[in-house]
Amino acid sequence: MFQERTIEKIRGIWKTFDLSLGIPPIDKQHLWLIGILVDLEEKFGNETGAKLREEFTESLNKTLDYTLEHFSLEEKLLEKAGFPKLGHHRLQHIRFISALKRRMNENFEENFERAAFDLMKNLKKWLFVHILNEDKGYLEWLKVEKNYHNYDWIEDDLRHSHYYEEIQSLYEKVILSKKQNISKEFIDIGEQNLKAISELWYRYKLKTGIAIVDIQHLWLLHLIVRTEKVYKQRLKQEIDSSELSDELRDLIQSLIEYIREHFNTEEAIMNRFNYLGEKNHIKQHERFNILIADLTDRTESGDLEAIAKLLQDLKEWLISHIAVEDKKLFYFFRSRLPEVNDYVRRLNKEEKIHIWKEAVMIYKLLVDYEDISDSKHLSRQQH
Repeated sequence: MFQERTIEKIRGIWKTFDLSLGIPPIDKQHLWLIGILVDLEEKFGNETGAKLREEFTESLNKTLDYTLEHFSLEEKLLEKAGFPKLGHHRLQHIRFISALKRRMNENFEENFERAAFDLMKNLKKWLFVHILNEDKGYLEWLKVEKNYHNYDWIEDDLRHSHYYEEIQSLYEKVILSKKQNISKEFIDIGEQNLKAISELWYRYKLKTGIAIVDIQHLWLLHLIVRTEKVYKQRLKQEIDSSELSDELRDLIQSLIEYIREHFNTEEAIMNRFNYLGEKNHIKQHERFNILIADLTDRTESGDLEAIAKLLQDLKEWLISHIAVEDKKLFYFFRSRLPEVNDYVRRLNKEEKIHIWKEAVMIYKLLVDYEDISDSKHLSRQQH
């Protein structure tokens, strides 16, 4: 059913987001649901018109059909194990099914592709968040409180599914196969880097809802994660050395420069659209620049302690700043997001900002895809 490229993408998502619960029959069901949605996502790039509508309707019906099947089996597992929060978990399932049915009954005649794409992305996002939060929550309880490991009956129930052969086939290709290739976007960015970025992104709920701001925040996290990785390698290899490797020095320089570009981007948008909190927001940027100025000078001289402090301060400040100040931007701009995106496209075409291809890849994988730049004007990050 699935093309090899789709399987590689499913495998990349599964490994990067660490979606396995370690309960094979439940993992098979989750993998199958992700597979349906990723396959549909791929079709959005290849199909149009009536063919796309047909594929979308078929996939949506299959998603609903199998989600009901999966929820029933999962709830049966939790009931047998005596999970104390089964009621809450079941409520999450009911809400999801109700929302899905409601959306399926909506009229997609106007701008079908956009509406269908948004629905598909929301389904995928809900599934990821549900597995990472709700399902991993009951997994911890099963491990710690109940030590409940009799899953054979679940596999027996799963075999009665109309889709079992396809489910098993996908599981074998993604999980059990000796061939463990992942799609290009995961290779370009780095599977472990993506995992670290996604953990920070979801744990601290860093999405603002403004595409360019989220793209730049993700790229900053990417640079921080890469710099931390190289710093740790350097520290381990040459603990007594006071000199920075060229790679580490370049990464720190790139990080500082991109912070400045990010600040300039936010300030340009705030100024263009008369953001009421502009002065206070700029003061926050100025305070941060003062905070890191001394540390930046010390990193230039090869002070490894200063590098550690710089990276820690960067991460803590970025997370707290996004959580408070940057999320205020969304509430101000939410009714004008199309205008903001048009303005960003103009800045990008005029090369006043850089939107790296890799940054867009991360955004597409972790958030949504909001087309804020012509692909002709995407910059290629120099490594």
